[in-house]
Amino acid sequence: MPTVSVNGVDLYYEERGTGAPALFIHGMCGHANVWDDQVERLGPGLRCITYDRRGHTRSPLGEMAQRTVELHADDAAGLIRALGIAPCYLVASSGGARVAVDVVRRYPELLRGAVLSEPPLFALDPAGAEEFVAGLRPRIGAAMEQGGPRAAVDAFFEYVCPGLWDRIDDVRKEPYRANHVELFGDLQMPPYQVTIEDLRSITVPAVVLTGAGSNPLFRHVARLLAGSVPGARLVELDACGHVTYAEQPERFAEAVRALAGVGG
Repeated sequence: MPTVSVNGVDLYYEERGTGAPALFIHGMCGHANVWDDQVERLGPGLRCITYDRRGHTRSPLGEMAQRTVELHADDAAGLIRALGIAPCYLVASSGGARVAVDVVRRYPELLRGAVLSEPPLFALDPAGAEEFVAGLRPRIGAAMEQGGPRAAVDAFFEYVCPGLWDRIDDVRKEPYRANHVELFGDLQMPPYQVTIEDLRSITVPAVVLTGAGSNPLFRHVARLLAGSVPGARLVELDACGHVTYAEQPERFAEAVRALAGVGG
């Protein structure tokens, strides 16, 4: 099992394809293989590296004081350095895209560009975030009481990305349920603090994706992000919810190819 030691933890990773390097960062309760379809599409033009974030599936949590977005970003930066792939592209979704934003902010020298799909940068819209959490919290609580932590994972994804969760089968849901400890670990992390002024100082070329049918909070944050990062391009995908890479896979791949300047 390929691993690399980063920040005191052995991170599992996979590598496929040829071309300029691209590191993919998964979201809540995910793992390296959620990107398999994108790797198949992008591998002919990009050297695709996917990995399990610490605490997820094949990567141990390790010893640490507290989970934070910044810790996961340090891991991603450490992985880029350990594999010798700088400067590379970042491709990230949801909570993984929030991690990627922090990498973009603090480690720009490691990057050529970033594709950021609906990062939950709730500090940009506190009122919207409060409303979102108010809708989510009772659903997770009820699921915990009725079915335990695995049911809480179902409740989370039914709320955040209902179209996709209804469509995939139990085999594909199982790895997410198995990572239920990280659901609660992620939800209990300190809020990630970022401002519009912080975003205006970003120098890394960026594409921001959002789904036209996603939660209004995610769409609003995506627009704020794209409108604040100098030169960033916003891509809104029709007939698509929060998990853009799975719900509109070819359109997502097109956005990656366009940023990286590679053909299909």
